[in-house]
Amino acid sequence: MIDLKGMISINLLKKEAFTGSEGKLRFRLHKEKTEEKDVIRASYWMGPYCWEMTEEDEKTSRDFEFTTDGIWEAVNWLNNIVGQMD
Repeated sequence: MIDLKGMISINLLKKEAFTGSEGKLRFRLHKEKTEEKDVIRASYWMGPYCWEMTEEDEKTSRDFEFTTDGIWEAVNWLNNIVGQMD
C-alpha cells in the first residue's frame, strides 16, 4: 500500500515531481499545466525502469485537482491499481 502522509505536499509538487514504487509498480505525481488549469498528473507503469527510460505507451496517467485532496485522490487511485495486482 502506498502511504505518502508526511512525504508529499502541494508546495513540493509546485517545484518538482514525486516518484516512488510499490513492488513492481512505479508511480509519479507532478504538476501539469492544461489549457484550463493546473492539475496533478498521476502516472504508473511496471518496473524495473525509471520514468525517463520507460516508453510512453507503457505508462497510464490520470489527472486530479491541484489540491491537497487531489493528492489523496491520486494516492487512492494508485492504491486501487496496487490492489488489483494482488
